Amino acid sequence: MNDGKIIIDKIIAEAEEAAKATLARGQKEVDAILKNAQDKVDREMDVFDRNAQAEAAKASAKEISGAEMQAKKAILEEKQNILAEVIAEAEKRLLSLEDAEYAKVIGGMLERLDKSLGTEIIVSAKDVSRLAAVVAEKGFVLSEKTADISGGFIVKNGDIEYNYSFESIITVEKEEIQQIAAKILF
Repeated sequence: MNDGKIIIDKIIAEAEEAAKATLARGQKEVDAILKNAQDKVDREMDVFDRNAQAEAAKASAKEISGAEMQAKKAILEEKQNILAEVIAEAEKRLLSLEDAEYAKVIGGMLERLDKSLGTEIIVSAKDVSRLAAVVAEKGFVLSEKTADISGGFIVKNGDIEYNYSFESIITVEKEEIQQIAAKILF
């Protein structure tokens, strides 16, 4: 019986060795599978992180760009407001000139005027007395008719009228005036 027990013990020992070897191989396979899975997870996390960072950078750039555009829009709007104020102030100063200085300005405008447009000059009711002399001096005829303008004059040639009122000049030349003022101011 001893021999039988030795054989059984040997078989059991061999079986245990085989089981340990199988378990070790199994463990190695499990470890390899787990390592591959972890490597795959790490790679996917790296890709995810890079994509997330790229998306965050895009979102950040978009927000910054939007904020910059809003700032530029606000600056442009403020510049336009300043230019409008400057133009309004210039017109106000023209209209508030002393009579002699105002007549000199209008006289200068009349000197540059092409007489083929006409020689009859229409002014506002308040300007009739302060511009009568300069209109005659420059070779034009002051109309008995008055115009509803704040300053400047209108040249009449038959049924055609050419508007040289300050409002009209500013409206027509507004873009150029703004460009000149912008160069000075900004």
